[in-house]
Amino acid sequence: MKKTTKITIGAVLALIIITNLPPISFFFQENYSYQNEDGSFKYQEQSDKGLDFEVCKIRFERFNKENPDNANKKLYRTFAIKPWKFWEWWEMLSNYERFKLPLLNNADAEIN
Repeated sequence: MKKTTKITIGAVLALIIITNLPPISFFFQENYSYQNEDGSFKYQEQSDKGLDFEVCKIRFERFNKENPDNANKKLYRTFAIKPWKFWEWWEMLSNYERFKLPLLNNADAEIN
């Protein structure tokens, strides 16, 4: 392998690793949003305020308990998965549960 190829591969790998480290990834992190099918429950993560996916799950459980007659008891993500954003790869690996949610694909959903 040529020296320039090794340097290029090393630089790309270093960039991917550095951008996925917590101090750096914080600035690139997307605020993910969720809702149920009819939009009666909506939630947007705000990681700088500690409002993450765990809080979303707690609030959605509480919403379902407080609204037992609401037929929309399934949580959807309203953001598209963007695998080309390599600085979010760690987020996709460490918090895979949020990415496993089905995508709400209708006109009311705000796709980030």
